[in-house]
Amino acid sequence: MPLVFVGLVPLLVWLKRESPGPGGAAPPASSQPPARRGDGGIPWLAGIVFNMLLFWWLVRLPARAMTHPWIIFPGLLALALYLGFFVAIFGWLARFIRRTTGWSPLVTAPAAWGVSEWLKSSGALGCPWGNLSYALAEHPAWIQGASIVGAPGLSIWIVTVNALVAGGLTARRGWTRAALIGLAALLVALPVLWGAGRVRAFRAEGSIRVALVQPNIGSEEKWDLQHQERSVNALARLTSRSAESEPRPDLVVWPETALPFYVRLEAPKLRRLLDLARDVGIPILAGSPDATLSTGGVHTHNAAGLVLPAGTIARQYEKIHLVPFGERIPFQGLFPFLGKIDLGQAEWTAGTRPVVFPVGGASFGVLICFESIFPGLSRGYAVDGAKFLVNITNDEWFGRTAAPRQHADMAIVRCVEQGLGMARCANTGISMLIDPVGRVTQRTPLFEEAILAGDVELGAGSTLFRAWGDWLTALCLGLLIALVALGWYRPLRREV
Repeated sequence: MPLVFVGLVPLLVWLKRESPGPGGAAPPASSQPPARRGDGGIPWLAGIVFNMLLFWWLVRLPARAMTHPWIIFPGLLALALYLGFFVAIFGWLARFIRRTTGWSPLVTAPAAWGVSEWLKSSGALGCPWGNLSYALAEHPAWIQGASIVGAPGLSIWIVTVNALVAGGLTARRGWTRAALIGLAALLVALPVLWGAGRVRAFRAEGSIRVALVQPNIGSEEKWDLQHQERSVNALARLTSRSAESEPRPDLVVWPETALPFYVRLEAPKLRRLLDLARDVGIPILAGSPDATLSTGGVHTHNAAGLVLPAGTIARQYEKIHLVPFGERIPFQGLFPFLGKIDLGQAEWTAGTRPVVFPVGGASFGVLICFESIFPGLSRGYAVDGAKFLVNITNDEWFGRTAAPRQHADMAIVRCVEQGLGMARCANTGISMLIDPVGRVTQRTPLFEEAILAGDVELGAGSTLFRAWGDWLTALCLGLLIALVALGWYRPLRREV
């Protein structure tokens, strides 16, 4: 059994033992101690340690990945402090509700954790990276519940199991201990058995043949003006080879910013791209920078365009969710002076709308790099009629660390949530094909030039999560609002 189902037990046991007030009933007003400033201290520390370990690969980023290499260690600490704060919010909510209403932290822990993960994942600084659910991504039978409750709901399930185990370990009576531990085991076993059956029973309604081009071009070479011609030659060579495979692909996919220049602004290079698509007779989805002109000036984008065999660019998608501090300093709209800060970020302008591309009798939506970790973007494509997803990325910056695998794992869960297959094309790997129930049918190794040709299976129907979105977290939020309001109301009523 994955350790994530017991990993929170020490923290939950601490919450239960350190939270004042009897279980199950609200303590008398006279017995309620004032709120303690340390309520979130231990959970915050736990969150800091977890995120320091999760993102330790940041210290191994190559110097070329940033303008100021000295910022790595302070940046890692700031990231851990920020993301760890949401674990502190979880602890504060559980203890506040215990102190004011008498509800045990073990009862409210799943809802409190679900809401804290939702807060962590939202807004301009949102970062779902490392949410509990992704620990299960490589086990298809364990993640089928994402089709109902999404990745957020899987995290709530995991915390529920942890809470039952913690309750069993701290129970005073032997039969209570056995009942809670047994219930925890049942709560793990039943969804997994159902998930295994769902995986076995899956039948695709069709497929699209794709060829993923993994050029394995280092960033120093890629962005060097003297080597751009060599990079384009490598892409053209691999694309021509992929077109010779049988059966012929319906779509060739290049990774994020595969063309390291503003292709639509450089006529000779644009002509070469259009000629290549015409020569191979296959649509090419090409990642590249782009620039647009408006009354506000020139705006640069991280984009992907579909180049047709007719020698035209059909449509283009501009990345909507930019990486904070890596692709843009957040909140520049509110505080323009932030735009003057130079941390080595790309300073892209965010796109404003998703684009569904037609190809081979089907249609697909594009997730660029970081966008694959957000359930809402994939859901938007599914609702708009996409039959499969394409994720293009450049994970070369991560090197041979845990980061490429962590990033790829989150894409797997997107497929289960929406019931859609995915083609994931990465410059240096991991490129892979994923079916609608989260099975990786093909993958490439890291840091090897490769062509991955195969079928992306199309989903057979919708999912509850696609239809209703993150409904379970909404219920948890409603429950917590009610309990917090009750906790504030009771003392006020006694005073009156």
